Amino acid sequence: MFFWNSYPFVRLSIVLILGVVCFDQLPELWTYPIWSFCLSLILYSIFLIISERSSFYKLRHLNGIQALLIIFFVGGYLTKLKYHDQKESHYTNLSAKISGFSGVIVSPVNERTNHFRYELELTQIVANDSLLPTEGKIHLYVQKDTLQASLRYGDHVNVFGRFYSIPKPGNPGEFNYKQYLARQNIYGQSFVKKRDLEIRQNTSLNRILEWAYKLRANANAIIDKHIPQPRENGIAKALLLGIKDHLDNDLKEAYSAAGAMHVLAVSGLHVGIVFLIIKLIFGRLQEMGKWGKFFFGALSVSVIWLYACVTGLSPSVLRAATMFSLVALSEASVRETNIYNSLGLAAFILLLFDPYLIYSVGFQLSFSAVIGIVYLQPKILQLLEFRFLILDKAWSITCVSIAAQIATFPLTAYYFHQFPTYFLVSNLIVIPASFLMLSGGLTMLLTDIVSTTISGFVGFLLQKAIWLLNELISYVHILPNSMIEWIYMDRIQLMFTYGIVFTFIVGLHYGAFRTLKVSGFLILLLLVWTLKRNETQFQKHELIFYEIKGKLAIDHIQGYSAKLHIESLKEDEAELLAYQINPYRLSSGLRPISEGIMTLKRANFEKKDVISLGVIGNKKIIILDSTTFHLDFKNRIAIDYVIVNKGAVKSLEWLKNNFSFDMIIIGNSNSIYYSKKMKKQAAKLNLKIHSLKEDGALRILLE
Repeated sequence: MFFWNSYPFVRLSIVLILGVVCFDQLPELWTYPIWSFCLSLILYSIFLIISERSSFYKLRHLNGIQALLIIFFVGGYLTKLKYHDQKESHYTNLSAKISGFSGVIVSPVNERTNHFRYELELTQIVANDSLLPTEGKIHLYVQKDTLQASLRYGDHVNVFGRFYSIPKPGNPGEFNYKQYLARQNIYGQSFVKKRDLEIRQNTSLNRILEWAYKLRANANAIIDKHIPQPRENGIAKALLLGIKDHLDNDLKEAYSAAGAMHVLAVSGLHVGIVFLIIKLIFGRLQEMGKWGKFFFGALSVSVIWLYACVTGLSPSVLRAATMFSLVALSEASVRETNIYNSLGLAAFILLLFDPYLIYSVGFQLSFSAVIGIVYLQPKILQLLEFRFLILDKAWSITCVSIAAQIATFPLTAYYFHQFPTYFLVSNLIVIPASFLMLSGGLTMLLTDIVSTTISGFVGFLLQKAIWLLNELISYVHILPNSMIEWIYMDRIQLMFTYGIVFTFIVGLHYGAFRTLKVSGFLILLLLVWTLKRNETQFQKHELIFYEIKGKLAIDHIQGYSAKLHIESLKEDEAELLAYQINPYRLSSGLRPISEGIMTLKRANFEKKDVISLGVIGNKKIIILDSTTFHLDFKNRIAIDYVIVNKGAVKSLEWLKNNFSFDMIIIGNSNSIYYSKKMKKQAAKLNLKIHSLKEDGALRILLE
């Protein structure tokens, strides 16, 4: 019990997380959440009264369990309240046909390739020539016709057009962007041109956010003024402000391959560096007694949150600022504290405000990395000692990198499917460079208020430093085998891996052989699960008709062999095709599509008139891609699947009279209107039909 007594907020955070996760899996438990909460509170009160009056010392555990049950139900109830109990006026509950809408811009601009993206809080919709009050956030995409964004935080706008629900993933294994946005309470999107907008007025919504966005805009302008070079400008904005809109794609790939991508996302590393700068300058205050510690804590928290405002109070910075604020306060406290309880408190506070933060990759990586560094880095550091200061500092940085990689590798493999092999080399460069560049960048921003000459000189030095870092990172990137890619880990393997790492470390720490035996047992279970997945894949034989805009793509998978059959493929389409197909290939242990693409012509598909006929996986398939009403056959043709493209068939009755088939597949080149029309005909004729555009990819298991 010593562990739990020392770390109360660790256990509270764990139970709160369990409540959120269990709500997603078993929402029925929270059908009447208020009654569950009241019952838990009553039981807790009864246990507490009995324990105190009767001096039942053993009942203290029951009191603790009851308190944890309350936190468990609170976690689920908060999730239900924030994300699932939408009011009747919420736009997801409206069925009227929308011709326009009004709302307020509630975010800074996010610059995309062809659009400016904003978060719009809806206030009204126009439906059937009537104004209806509504609420809820959508993504508003405004087509670029200038390099400058046209909308600001707090703008009230009228939009002439419609918004649509976020489409679900069309292909197996594809990233679920719909779910990702739903966990941010965003369920719709609208693409409009600038001429479709009318700005009514600008009002102050939140003074703090408004001030933070102005600070970031001013800092952005200072960077543009003193670092005009595009590549260095993009890195400076990402490093100082967390704005990644202007990053060069090749440079992003180089940083990712070198294991240095964390430099380009303002989060724990950057806030930690700010905290380190404060300690270097004002650290002696902690030695000046109670009031010195108090002043140091207040100063640290103030500077950390000022920096958070400069970055625009982005979610990743809010997490890091909360975490390091509690660390700073714990260091300034007269009482003895521990870092783990401070981290537990930070997680608890953040999850109370936003329960779905647990699904944020940044949240998971941040806490995993910090816990790994706090616990493992001192132990790894003790393994070697160096007399020379430079070697000692290099070893210290190396230990930080190793500890962070051990703690986060399972998550990076699970989410990003890659591992940078030269992370030790790159971090020896990146971590000191980040400290110097962030210090220089903040100096540039601060001195610009006093003297643009001094600020410009610092900016010049910063630009040269960024150029040098880019060159070094690019060199690491071109080294042989700089990145191990195509790593796949499912959720079960992820849990087993973390279980193995945790039990192994605990076993070594306490010298407990039993715990090490648990590690061995988990390794055995991991091997069994992996072998089971491999056996399942080896026996798999299937056809997959993918949902790809304007394309017909059919994957024939047999065991670990896969061939992609496609009509045609241009060079500029390969990347998008890989994005939609490779996730399923990866999860199945198959090779990327670049290693096995075959055109339908090469697959012996013969074209006669408007009909293409071929065989894939012993299944006869015909493709109709032009008007067919003039065709007539003496006998019905027996096939397995009919693929209809470009509105080729006007009547399914004609298709039924001329062909004997198992299913009709409405291809991606057809409109939604055409798909719905064909589905109605199929229902009347009792025919099996599948629309790739509406229903997503089609998987057919073969014998």
